[in-house]
Amino acid sequence: MSIDDTLGGFVFDASALAALGGGENIYATTWADRAAVGGIVLRVSVAALSEAWQQIRRHDAGHVEQRRDLLASPMVLIEALEEADAAHAGEPVGGRDLDPGVAAAQVATCARARDWPVLAAQAARLRVIDPELTVETPPGMS
Repeated sequence: MSIDDTLGGFVFDASALAALGGGENIYATTWADRAAVGGIVLRVSVAALSEAWQQIRRHDAGHVEQRRDLLASPMVLIEALEEADAAHAGEPVGGRDLDPGVAAAQVATCARARDWPVLAAQAARLRVIDPELTVETPPGMS
């Protein structure tokens, strides 16, 4: 699946969000630009956004404004984490000995609810929660 084949949008995990918009990864930056031009909706869970900001401030504080510009796009929608959403994000691990992060669980349930692919630099983290999830990793983002 490519960006041109996607009807609807992509859900970002924290690793992809941290990589996009900073300019240090030409593939990620080009991908974000093509998504904006193509009218592709980019959905970001609030838990993934929080985790991404932690990564950005720890490793890449010089590109904070570029990340803010990316988030200001009208094509980027922030997915809230209400009480019902939080409970729903726990369902995929029911009965299994998994300890996924809150961000990964919310990303997986958000993507599954819309039947959208996830853009991630670390696909394994999401596939542990939902092995059937479609996860895309653009070149240079692993």
